[in-house]
Amino acid sequence: DRIIGLEMGADDYLRKALDPRELLARIKAVMRRMGSVPEAGRQELPQQLNFLGWTLRPASRELTDPQQTLVPLSTAEFTLLMAFVTRPGRVLSRDQLLDLARGREARAFDRAIDTLVSRLRRKLRDQPRNPQIIKTVRGGGYLFAAKVENNNASLA
Repeated sequence: DRIIGLEMGADDYLRKALDPRELLARIKAVMRRMGSVPEAGRQELPQQLNFLGWTLRPASRELTDPQQTLVPLSTAEFTLLMAFVTRPGRVLSRDQLLDLARGREARAFDRAIDTLVSRLRRKLRDQPRNPQIIKTVRGGGYLFAAKVENNNASLA
């Protein structure tokens, strides 16, 4: 039955005695795959995203500060920043950010996102004691608080 189901186009086969965490992980994996498939009418990334004088150019993966100085970003920092600037004003949980930035599930006591957010805040010169760009939402995750503009269209 499993082989026939898979041959007929099923993405996966689940046995009845299923761990709920495994089910959730499989659902998230399918959602991730579906999110990477281009949708009809889906807009391309903008050439440039602006926030608080900063400019992010997705195609060239460049970030410039308000004085037009190029700020180097690692791949992980760039991916995390893209996750934030394309979802301004939304609280994103650590699990969501880890999935968006690293493409993997969070493990118990996983602080990878916290470390990455800290590095990104430092590069954005966001004050650690009172951040204005990337805010911590206690019990929720992180929020990109700056208004983001994308080629004359505002994202928040």
